[in-house]
Amino acid sequence: MAPYMVRIRATGGAVTPAQLKVIAEAAEKFGNGIVHITTREEFQIHDVALEQVTAAMRALLAAGLSSRGGGGNTVRNIMLSPDAGVSPLEVFDPSPHAFALTSRLIAEADSWTLPRKLKIAFSNSPADTAFAQFNDLGFVARIENGRRGFRVFVAGGFGGKPELGHELFAFIPESEVYIVAETVKRLFDNNGNRKNRNMARLRYLWRKLGEAGFCELYAKEAAAVRAAGPAPFVPAAQAENATAAVVAPIAASGPEYDLWKSRFVETQKQPGLTSVLIPASLGNIRSEHVSRLAEFLAPLGDDVVRGTLGQNLRLRNIPESLLGNVYALVRDFDPLMAAPRLLANAIACTGADTCKLGICLPKGALAAITRALKKSGLPLDTIGDF
Repeated sequence: MAPYMVRIRATGGAVTPAQLKVIAEAAEKFGNGIVHITTREEFQIHDVALEQVTAAMRALLAAGLSSRGGGGNTVRNIMLSPDAGVSPLEVFDPSPHAFALTSRLIAEADSWTLPRKLKIAFSNSPADTAFAQFNDLGFVARIENGRRGFRVFVAGGFGGKPELGHELFAFIPESEVYIVAETVKRLFDNNGNRKNRNMARLRYLWRKLGEAGFCELYAKEAAAVRAAGPAPFVPAAQAENATAAVVAPIAASGPEYDLWKSRFVETQKQPGLTSVLIPASLGNIRSEHVSRLAEFLAPLGDDVVRGTLGQNLRLRNIPESLLGNVYALVRDFDPLMAAPRLLANAIACTGADTCKLGICLPKGALAAITRALKKSGLPLDTIGDF
Protein backbone atom coordinates (compact mmCIF):
# COMPACT_ATOMS: atom_id res chain seq x y z
CA MET A 1 0.00 0.00 0.00
CA ALA A 2 1.32 3.46 -0.94
CA PRO A 3 2.57 5.58 1.98
CA TYR A 4 0.89 8.80 3.07
CA MET A 5 1.96 12.33 3.97
CA VAL A 6 0.91 14.28 7.07
CA ARG A 7 0.95 18.06 6.59
CA ILE A 8 1.03 20.06 9.82
CA ARG A 9 -0.67 23.46 9.99
CA ALA A 10 1.61 26.18 11.38
CA THR A 11 0.42 29.76 10.93
CA GLY A 12 3.29 31.78 9.50
CA GLY A 13 5.55 28.77 10.02
CA ALA A 14 5.52 29.44 13.76
CA VAL A 15 6.08 26.52 16.13
CA THR A 16 7.59 26.35 19.60
CA PRO A 17 10.80 24.39 20.23
CA ALA A 18 8.73 21.78 22.07
CA GLN A 19 6.44 21.40 19.06
CA LEU A 20 9.41 21.24 16.69
CA LYS A 21 10.82 18.42 18.80
CA VAL A 22 7.53 16.50 18.55
CA ILE A 23 7.48 16.96 14.76
CA ALA A 24 11.00 15.54 14.56
CA GLU A 25 10.09 12.60 16.79
CA ALA A 26 6.98 11.89 14.72
CA ALA A 27 9.00 11.97 11.50
CA GLU A 28 11.49 9.52 13.00
CA LYS A 29 8.89 7.17 14.48
CA PHE A 30 6.16 7.23 11.85
CA GLY A 31 7.79 8.58 8.69
CA ASN A 32 11.04 8.52 6.74
CA GLY A 33 13.14 10.40 9.30
CA ILE A 34 12.90 13.67 7.38
CA VAL A 35 11.10 16.87 8.39
CA HIS A 36 9.95 18.65 5.24
CA ILE A 37 9.25 22.41 5.18
CA THR A 38 6.77 23.68 2.57
CA THR A 39 6.49 26.90 0.61
CA ARG A 40 3.37 27.70 2.68
CA GLU A 41 5.48 27.61 5.85
CA GLU A 42 4.05 24.28 7.01
CA PHE A 43 5.75 21.05 8.03
CA GLN A 44 5.28 17.63 6.47
CA ILE A 45 6.06 14.06 7.48
CA HIS A 46 6.39 11.74 4.50
CA ASP A 47 6.17 7.97 3.93
CA VAL A 48 3.72 7.35 6.77
CA ALA A 49 2.06 3.93 6.56
CA LEU A 50 -1.73 4.11 6.55
CA GLU A 51 -2.00 2.17 9.81
CA GLN A 52 0.35 4.71 11.46
CA VAL A 53 -1.47 7.88 10.35
CA THR A 54 -3.83 8.02 13.34
CA ALA A 55 -1.02 7.50 15.84
CA ALA A 56 1.04 10.22 14.17
CA MET A 57 -1.85 12.68 14.25
CA ARG A 58 -2.53 11.94 17.92
CA ALA A 59 1.12 12.51 18.82
CA LEU A 60 1.03 15.86 17.06
CA LEU A 61 -2.30 16.85 18.60
CA ALA A 62 -0.89 16.25 22.08
CA ALA A 63 1.61 19.02 21.32
CA GLY A 64 -1.07 21.40 20.05
CA LEU A 65 -0.44 20.62 16.38
CA SER A 66 -3.03 19.64 13.78
CA SER A 67 -3.05 18.45 10.19
CA ARG A 68 -6.66 19.51 9.59
CA GLY A 69 -6.93 21.90 6.67
CA GLY A 70 -3.45 21.13 5.44
CA GLY A 71 -5.07 20.00 2.20
CA GLY A 72 -8.49 19.96 0.60
CA ASN A 73 -11.03 22.66 -0.21
CA THR A 74 -10.37 24.64 2.94
CA VAL A 75 -8.90 27.81 4.38
CA ARG A 76 -5.26 26.82 4.04
CA ASN A 77 -2.31 27.73 6.24
CA ILE A 78 -2.14 31.51 6.66
CA MET A 79 1.28 32.84 5.73
CA LEU A 80 3.47 35.59 7.16
CA SER A 81 6.61 37.42 6.13
CA PRO A 82 9.39 35.19 7.51
CA ASP A 83 10.92 38.19 9.29
CA ALA A 84 7.63 39.46 10.74
CA GLY A 85 8.25 40.85 14.20
CA VAL A 86 12.01 41.13 13.85
CA SER A 87 12.69 43.14 10.68
CA PRO A 88 14.06 46.67 11.16
CA LEU A 89 12.25 47.63 7.95
CA GLU A 90 8.73 46.38 8.76
CA VAL A 91 5.76 48.72 9.11
CA PHE A 92 4.55 46.62 12.04
CA ASP A 93 4.34 42.95 12.99
CA PRO A 94 1.19 41.31 11.54
CA SER A 95 1.83 37.98 13.30
CA PRO A 96 -0.89 38.55 15.93
CA HIS A 97 -3.40 39.27 13.16
CA ALA A 98 -2.54 36.06 11.31
CA PHE A 99 -2.76 33.98 14.49
CA ALA A 100 -6.09 35.51 15.51
CA LEU A 101 -7.59 35.17 12.02
CA THR A 102 -6.54 31.52 11.89
CA SER A 103 -8.31 30.83 15.19
CA ARG A 104 -11.50 32.56 14.02
CA LEU A 105 -11.70 30.96 10.58
CA ILE A 106 -10.86 27.36 11.46
CA ALA A 107 -13.59 27.44 14.14
CA GLU A 108 -16.21 28.02 11.42
CA ALA A 109 -17.79 25.01 9.72
CA ASP A 110 -17.96 26.61 6.27
CA SER A 111 -14.18 27.04 6.22
CA TRP A 112 -13.87 23.31 5.43
CA THR A 113 -16.29 22.97 2.51
CA LEU A 114 -15.23 25.61 0.00
CA PRO A 115 -15.28 25.19 -3.80
CA ARG A 116 -11.48 25.03 -3.74
CA LYS A 117 -8.65 26.03 -1.42
CA LEU A 118 -8.51 29.60 -0.09
CA LYS A 119 -5.05 30.99 0.59
CA ILE A 120 -4.37 34.02 2.80
CA ALA A 121 -1.12 35.86 3.55
CA PHE A 122 0.11 38.81 5.65
CA SER A 123 3.15 40.88 4.67
CA ASN A 124 4.86 43.19 7.12
CA SER A 125 5.91 45.85 4.56
CA PRO A 126 5.32 47.02 0.98
CA ALA A 127 8.17 44.68 -0.05
CA ASP A 128 5.49 41.96 0.23
CA THR A 129 7.82 39.21 1.42
CA ALA A 130 4.86 36.89 2.07
CA PHE A 131 3.61 37.19 -1.53
CA ALA A 132 0.29 38.62 -0.35
CA GLN A 133 -0.39 39.71 -3.94
CA PHE A 134 -0.17 36.10 -5.11
CA ASN A 135 -2.71 34.72 -2.64
CA ASP A 136 -6.48 34.58 -2.84
CA LEU A 137 -6.52 37.20 -0.09
CA GLY A 138 -3.50 39.27 0.88
CA PHE A 139 -2.93 41.86 3.60
CA VAL A 140 0.05 44.23 3.39
CA ALA A 141 0.80 46.24 6.52
CA ARG A 142 0.57 50.03 6.32
CA ILE A 143 -0.11 52.99 8.58
CA GLU A 144 -2.49 55.76 7.55
CA ASN A 145 -3.14 58.88 9.62
CA GLY A 146 -1.49 57.23 12.58
CA ARG A 147 -3.72 54.12 12.39
CA ARG A 148 -2.38 50.64 11.80
CA GLY A 149 -4.05 48.69 9.02
CA PHE A 150 -3.57 46.92 5.73
CA ARG A 151 -3.68 47.31 1.99
CA VAL A 152 -5.85 44.42 0.73
CA PHE A 153 -5.49 42.33 -2.43
CA VAL A 154 -7.77 39.58 -3.76
CA ALA A 155 -7.82 36.89 -6.45
CA GLY A 156 -4.10 36.44 -6.93
CA GLY A 157 -2.40 33.12 -7.35
CA PHE A 158 0.50 31.05 -8.68
CA GLY A 159 -0.03 27.68 -10.37
CA GLY A 160 -2.02 27.26 -13.58
CA LYS A 161 -2.87 30.59 -15.23
CA PRO A 162 -1.27 32.71 -12.47
CA GLU A 163 -2.52 36.20 -11.74
CA LEU A 164 -1.34 39.18 -9.75
CA GLY A 165 -3.80 40.09 -7.01
CA HIS A 166 -6.14 43.05 -7.46
CA GLU A 167 -6.37 45.86 -4.93
CA LEU A 168 -9.64 45.56 -3.03
CA PHE A 169 -8.86 48.30 -0.52
CA ALA A 170 -6.03 50.81 -0.38
CA PHE A 171 -6.42 50.76 3.42
CA ILE A 172 -8.51 49.08 6.08
CA PRO A 173 -7.99 49.53 9.84
CA GLU A 174 -6.68 46.42 11.58
CA SER A 175 -10.04 45.91 13.30
CA GLU A 176 -11.57 45.11 9.88
CA VAL A 177 -9.35 42.11 9.08
CA TYR A 178 -11.93 39.49 10.07
CA ILE A 179 -14.80 41.29 8.29
CA VAL A 180 -12.81 41.33 5.04
CA ALA A 181 -11.62 37.74 5.34
CA GLU A 182 -15.04 36.38 6.25
CA THR A 183 -16.67 38.33 3.43
CA VAL A 184 -14.22 37.02 0.83
CA LYS A 185 -14.64 33.49 2.16
CA ARG A 186 -18.45 33.67 1.92
CA LEU A 187 -18.30 35.26 -1.51
CA PHE A 188 -16.10 32.39 -2.68
CA ASP A 189 -18.22 29.77 -0.91
CA ASN A 190 -21.47 31.01 -2.44
CA ASN A 191 -20.25 31.82 -5.95
CA GLY A 192 -17.17 29.70 -6.64
CA ASN A 193 -17.16 27.05 -9.37
CA ARG A 194 -18.12 23.71 -7.80
CA LYS A 195 -18.45 21.88 -11.13
CA ASN A 196 -14.97 22.31 -12.61
CA ARG A 197 -12.15 21.93 -10.09
CA ASN A 198 -9.65 23.31 -12.60
CA MET A 199 -11.58 26.59 -12.79
CA ALA A 200 -12.53 26.87 -9.13
CA ARG A 201 -9.94 29.21 -7.61
CA LEU A 202 -11.00 32.73 -6.66
CA ARG A 203 -9.08 34.33 -9.53
CA TYR A 204 -11.36 32.60 -12.05
CA LEU A 205 -14.37 34.13 -10.33
CA TRP A 206 -12.75 37.57 -10.64
CA ARG A 207 -12.17 36.95 -14.35
CA LYS A 208 -15.76 35.83 -14.83
CA LEU A 209 -17.36 38.73 -12.96
CA GLY A 210 -14.91 41.51 -13.69
CA GLU A 211 -13.90 44.10 -11.12
CA ALA A 212 -17.32 45.77 -10.93
CA GLY A 213 -19.22 42.50 -10.60
CA PHE A 214 -16.84 41.13 -8.00
CA CYS A 215 -16.99 44.31 -5.91
CA GLU A 216 -20.80 44.34 -6.11
CA LEU A 217 -20.94 40.79 -4.75
CA TYR A 218 -18.41 41.74 -2.09
CA ALA A 219 -20.55 44.65 -0.91
CA LYS A 220 -23.61 42.39 -0.54
CA GLU A 221 -21.71 39.74 1.40
CA ALA A 222 -20.03 42.34 3.61
CA ALA A 223 -23.42 43.79 4.55
CA ALA A 224 -24.61 40.32 5.57
CA VAL A 225 -21.47 39.68 7.62
CA ARG A 226 -21.82 42.97 9.47
CA ALA A 227 -25.54 42.40 10.06
CA ALA A 228 -24.72 39.15 11.83
CA GLY A 229 -22.87 41.19 14.48
CA PRO A 230 -19.55 39.31 14.63
CA ALA A 231 -17.38 39.67 17.72
CA PRO A 232 -14.67 42.34 17.47
CA PHE A 233 -11.43 41.22 15.86
CA VAL A 234 -8.70 41.35 18.49
CA PRO A 235 -5.15 40.37 17.42
CA ALA A 236 -3.61 37.70 19.63
CA ALA A 237 -1.40 38.98 22.44
CA GLN A 238 2.30 38.39 21.89
CA ALA A 239 4.07 36.80 24.85
CA GLU A 240 7.46 38.13 25.83
CA ASN A 241 10.28 35.80 24.84
CA ALA A 242 12.55 34.25 27.47
CA THR A 243 16.19 35.26 27.87
CA ALA A 244 19.19 33.11 27.11
CA ALA A 245 20.87 33.41 30.50
CA VAL A 246 21.00 29.63 30.96
CA VAL A 247 22.97 29.00 27.75
CA ALA A 248 26.76 29.31 27.93
CA PRO A 249 28.23 31.07 24.87
CA ILE A 250 30.69 29.28 22.58
CA ALA A 251 33.38 31.42 20.99
CA ALA A 252 33.71 31.20 17.21
CA SER A 253 35.95 32.96 14.70
CA GLY A 254 37.73 32.48 11.42
CA PRO A 255 36.96 33.07 7.73
CA GLU A 256 34.40 30.23 7.43
CA TYR A 257 32.45 31.54 10.42
CA ASP A 258 32.58 35.10 9.11
CA LEU A 259 31.35 34.00 5.68
CA TRP A 260 28.49 32.05 7.28
CA LYS A 261 27.49 35.12 9.30
CA SER A 262 27.55 37.35 6.22
CA ARG A 263 25.28 34.94 4.37
CA PHE A 264 22.78 33.77 6.94
CA VAL A 265 22.76 36.08 9.97
CA GLU A 266 20.77 39.33 10.16
CA THR A 267 20.45 41.93 12.88
CA GLN A 268 16.93 42.29 14.32
CA LYS A 269 15.20 45.50 15.29
CA GLN A 270 15.50 44.27 18.88
CA PRO A 271 18.92 45.34 20.24
CA GLY A 272 21.38 42.48 20.74
CA LEU A 273 19.23 39.89 18.93
CA THR A 274 19.75 38.23 15.56
CA SER A 275 17.89 36.14 13.00
CA VAL A 276 19.58 33.11 11.44
CA LEU A 277 18.58 31.25 8.27
CA ILE A 278 19.04 27.46 8.40
CA PRO A 279 19.10 26.17 4.81
CA ALA A 280 17.33 22.93 3.93
CA SER A 281 17.97 21.30 0.57
CA LEU A 282 14.59 20.88 -1.15
CA GLY A 283 13.01 21.73 2.21
CA ASN A 284 14.31 18.57 3.89
CA ILE A 285 16.08 18.34 7.26
CA ARG A 286 16.93 15.08 8.99
CA SER A 287 14.80 14.55 12.07
CA GLU A 288 17.85 14.04 14.30
CA HIS A 289 19.12 17.49 13.28
CA VAL A 290 15.72 19.04 13.96
CA SER A 291 15.63 17.40 17.40
CA ARG A 292 19.05 18.77 18.30
CA LEU A 293 18.06 22.23 17.12
CA ALA A 294 14.81 22.09 19.13
CA GLU A 295 16.72 21.09 22.27
CA PHE A 296 19.13 24.00 21.82
CA LEU A 297 16.30 26.48 21.28
CA ALA A 298 14.15 25.32 24.21
CA PRO A 299 15.79 27.58 26.84
CA LEU A 300 15.51 30.63 24.58
CA GLY A 301 11.70 30.95 24.63
CA ASP A 302 8.81 29.97 22.39
CA ASP A 303 9.18 32.54 19.58
CA VAL A 304 12.54 31.41 18.25
CA VAL A 305 11.88 29.50 15.01
CA ARG A 306 9.65 29.68 11.94
CA GLY A 307 9.43 27.86 8.63
CA THR A 308 9.95 30.06 5.56
CA LEU A 309 8.56 30.39 2.05
CA GLY A 310 11.99 29.31 0.81
CA GLN A 311 11.53 25.92 2.50
CA ASN A 312 14.11 26.73 5.18
CA LEU A 313 14.05 27.33 8.91
CA ARG A 314 14.59 30.81 10.27
CA LEU A 315 15.74 31.20 13.86
CA ARG A 316 14.78 34.46 15.57
CA ASN A 317 15.42 36.28 18.83
CA ILE A 318 18.85 34.66 19.05
CA PRO A 319 21.27 36.66 21.25
CA GLU A 320 24.32 37.73 19.29
CA SER A 321 26.48 36.14 21.99
CA LEU A 322 25.11 32.71 21.01
CA LEU A 323 25.89 32.82 17.29
CA GLY A 324 28.95 30.66 17.92
CA ASN A 325 26.66 28.07 19.50
CA VAL A 326 24.34 28.12 16.50
CA TYR A 327 27.22 27.76 14.06
CA ALA A 328 28.74 24.85 15.95
CA LEU A 329 25.37 23.12 15.96
CA VAL A 330 24.19 23.62 12.38
CA ARG A 331 27.37 23.85 10.28
CA ASP A 332 27.14 20.18 9.25
CA PHE A 333 23.35 19.98 8.85
CA ASP A 334 23.32 20.57 5.09
CA PRO A 335 25.86 21.27 2.31
CA LEU A 336 23.94 24.49 1.62
CA MET A 337 25.29 25.78 4.94
CA ALA A 338 28.55 26.46 3.08
CA ALA A 339 26.87 27.85 -0.05
CA PRO A 340 25.61 31.31 -1.02
CA ARG A 341 22.19 32.32 0.28
CA LEU A 342 20.83 32.31 -3.27
CA LEU A 343 21.07 28.52 -3.37
CA ALA A 344 19.42 28.16 0.03
CA ASN A 345 16.37 30.01 -1.28
CA ALA A 346 16.00 27.83 -4.39
CA ILE A 347 12.77 25.81 -4.34
CA ALA A 348 11.11 23.10 -6.43
CA CYS A 349 7.70 21.46 -6.46
CA THR A 350 7.50 17.70 -5.98
CA GLY A 351 6.80 17.10 -9.67
CA ALA A 352 6.22 13.70 -11.23
CA ASP A 353 7.84 11.91 -8.27
CA THR A 354 4.51 11.91 -6.43
CA CYS A 355 2.22 14.54 -8.01
CA LYS A 356 -0.51 13.38 -10.38
CA LEU A 357 -0.16 16.62 -12.35
CA GLY A 358 3.63 16.50 -12.48
CA ILE A 359 5.17 16.19 -15.96
CA CYS A 360 8.86 16.36 -15.07
CA LEU A 361 11.30 15.94 -12.15
CA PRO A 362 11.96 19.49 -10.90
CA LYS A 363 13.72 18.40 -7.69
CA GLY A 364 16.37 16.59 -9.74
CA ALA A 365 16.63 19.57 -12.07
CA LEU A 366 17.13 21.96 -9.15
CA ALA A 367 19.81 19.72 -7.62
CA ALA A 368 21.66 19.74 -10.96
CA ILE A 369 21.32 23.53 -11.28
CA THR A 370 22.64 23.96 -7.75
CA ARG A 371 25.69 21.81 -8.51
CA ALA A 372 26.37 23.75 -11.69
CA LEU A 373 26.08 27.12 -9.97
CA LYS A 374 28.47 26.04 -7.22
CA LYS A 375 31.08 25.21 -9.89
CA SER A 376 30.37 28.26 -12.03
CA GLY A 377 32.64 30.73 -10.28
CA LEU A 378 29.92 33.36 -10.52
CA PRO A 379 29.80 35.91 -7.67
CA LEU A 380 26.59 34.43 -6.21
CA ASP A 381 27.03 36.16 -2.85
CA THR A 382 26.46 39.53 -4.51
CA ILE A 383 22.86 38.57 -5.36
CA GLY A 384 21.73 38.41 -1.75
CA ASP A 385 18.28 37.35 -0.60
CA PHE A 386 16.88 36.54 -4.05
